[in-house]
Amino acid sequence: MTSSRYDFEGLWFDIYRKVLKHNEILGDQGLDKSQLREVTTSIFIAQSQRGVVRPMVMNGFTESILKAVSEIKDRTLQESVYKSITETIKNNKKGA
Repeated sequence: MTSSRYDFEGLWFDIYRKVLKHNEILGDQGLDKSQLREVTTSIFIAQSQRGVVRPMVMNGFTESILKAVSEIKDRTLQESVYKSITETIKNNKKGA
């Protein structure tokens, strides 16, 4: 199954070609074909899981907060904003 955003099949075959190339260098000590597929699949899983991040579902409120604080670079100011938002949420839950 090919995703519209990711070429998983292409990635697997690209990794397989690299594994084959390294295996050829090993000569007689190299892996057999089934081991090569297993190694390739293991590398593929590690590579694709690291690189694929599912988009976070955000509502308009979350997007507006992120946009408003995106320019803050000062760590203490970031912490202050975080604490303020957290306190506001806690107070809102208490009042609800």
